[in-house]
Amino acid sequence: MDLAHIKAIIFDAEGVVVDTEALWDKSQDLLLGKRKLHYDRAYLKPRMAGQTLLEGAQLMVEYYQLAEDPLLIEMERSLLIHDLFASEIAFIAGFDAFIGKMATSPMKKGIATAMKKSLMVLVEQRLQLTHIFGDHIYYIEDVGNKSKPSPDVFLYAADKLGEDPAHCLVIEDAPHGIEAARRAGMTSVGITTTFSRQELQSADYVAGDFADIANFLVRAGVQF
Repeated sequence: MDLAHIKAIIFDAEGVVVDTEALWDKSQDLLLGKRKLHYDRAYLKPRMAGQTLLEGAQLMVEYYQLAEDPLLIEMERSLLIHDLFASEIAFIAGFDAFIGKMATSPMKKGIATAMKKSLMVLVEQRLQLTHIFGDHIYYIEDVGNKSKPSPDVFLYAADKLGEDPAHCLVIEDAPHGIEAARRAGMTSVGITTTFSRQELQSADYVAGDFADIANFLVRAGVQF
């Protein structure tokens, strides 16, 4: 695969830049455990990935047939995950080494995420992402809360980076994100931090970790 035309890398945040997936699982366990329910990760995780807190709450209400307002579930999820982010958030293994290789590269880089801005504030406080990405951190809140697999947040990021979508490569950990990249006309790399290779098979390339991604990009002619 020749990717010499790639001029920008757009990262999803959760499960790609920051290791949040275990924290989300923990929050669902806590929320559902209070109701003496088991978190059905295999069913819910793929459907909740890339969705807003409210969309995830609505899904849980429907799946477990809860007689509760999704807005109240959303608020409870928000409180739980804010506490976990503030105390436990960290980079995905290998990300810091990968981004270090881009320090002197002309390759543009940004984040396009479904993470709420209020959560990113907590991430920034611990990990200082703006030192890496500057102002190029974009949210579905910037595009009317249109969640992945809608391509809107990726197209918005490309526009702000000043690049044609065809010249952008997306690194994603979720099927919804891979589909959003496809709809945006971007090349995609799936990283198996959250989902299996089979679940990410629609990506242009599936990698086990960031070292794998770096090797793939070098072979493909990307000067990062």
